[in-house]
Amino acid sequence: MNKLLVFDLDGTLCPDDKPMKFEDVEALRNLEREGFKIAVCSGKPVHYLCGFMQQVGLEEPILAGENGGIIQFGIVMPCEKVYHYPVSDEANRQLAAVKNCIDALIAEKFASGDVWFQPNEVEVTPFVKEASMLDDIAGAIGKLDLSSINVYRFSDCFDFIPDNISKGNCLKYLASLLEMDCDDTIAFGDAGNDVSMFDAAGVSVKIGRRLDYEADYCFDTISEALAQVRDM
Repeated sequence: MNKLLVFDLDGTLCPDDKPMKFEDVEALRNLEREGFKIAVCSGKPVHYLCGFMQQVGLEEPILAGENGGIIQFGIVMPCEKVYHYPVSDEANRQLAAVKNCIDALIAEKFASGDVWFQPNEVEVTPFVKEASMLDDIAGAIGKLDLSSINVYRFSDCFDFIPDNISKGNCLKYLASLLEMDCDDTIAFGDAGNDVSMFDAAGVSVKIGRRLDYEADYCFDTISEALAQVRDM
């Protein structure tokens, strides 16, 4: 079976900050043995995905961290096959301005430890201790030029991403690297930053009901979705 399966991580392959279920790990291993290519595309950094996927035990996982900004084949560090998606100078300038703005807000209003920056290479991702702090951050960055950045807000963090980096572009790039057609890809996700991936994939699979998107398939759990992959 020559198909590429691209999975979001948190909320899709596993609940937020929870491990995968054993039966889901076995399902992924079986799909890989049958010839499916398995990729994880997440807002998390690649080194985080390495640790996670090491426990899953796939032979040839593909890791796409920071919403597709960095793509790595395999979990061995350092990896020989690593691809960095190009970022414009203007996007980098705006990301630096966002980081400086949030740093100033931390110094002025927040206590030590209230905001933690995910150790990214490309995007800026501040996590907050209290959800209300997201409103403070939104207000602080409201006057900045964000024309070259996409902003995604979640329950505990923001993702500030160069506007040419997306999970959809990542899926297309992966397909080209593997010399596959996008029609032979299946995307699995649950949130707004997965929509571009859904649009790019041959088949879209929504996990859960919180995202307002008409996917080709919708399942309440990843277990249900993995059981149906062969028929998609």
